[in-house]
Amino acid sequence: MTPAGRGWAVAAALWAVVIVLSGVLPTQGPVHAVAGGRDVLLTTLGHFVTYAVLGFLLAVALGGWEVRGVMLAWALVSAAALGVAIELVQGPLPYRDAQSVDAVVDVAGAALGLALFSVVAPVLRRRSRRG
Repeated sequence: MTPAGRGWAVAAALWAVVIVLSGVLPTQGPVHAVAGGRDVLLTTLGHFVTYAVLGFLLAVALGGWEVRGVMLAWALVSAAALGVAIELVQGPLPYRDAQSVDAVVDVAGAALGLALFSVVAPVLRRRSRRG
C-alpha cells in the first residue's frame, strides 16, 4: 500500500468509526429534533449517504485509483458486513431499533459510492498521468 493509500485507509477507518458510533449511541432525540417529523426520511437518507461515502473511501483505500472488480467486491462486502453488524448490535439495545431495511439501504449507498468511484477513478488516473 502506498502512503497515499494509507491515508485513504485511515479516512475509511475513521468514517467507519463514525458510522459505528452513530449506530449504537442513542440518537433518536437529536434526529427527531432535526427531522421535524420526517425521522424515517432523514435516517434513511443518512444511512444511504454515509455508506456511499464509506464505499468510495474503501474503494480508494483498497485499490488506489485503479478500478478492479475484486477490490470493488471486497469494498461492497466490507460495507455490507458493517451495516449488518450494526443492525444486529442494535437489536438488544433498548434505545435503538434494528431494521433490516436499514442494512439494505446501507448496501445500496455503498454500491452508489463504488459506482461513483468507478466513474471518477479513471478520470483522476488519466489526469495524474498527464501531470
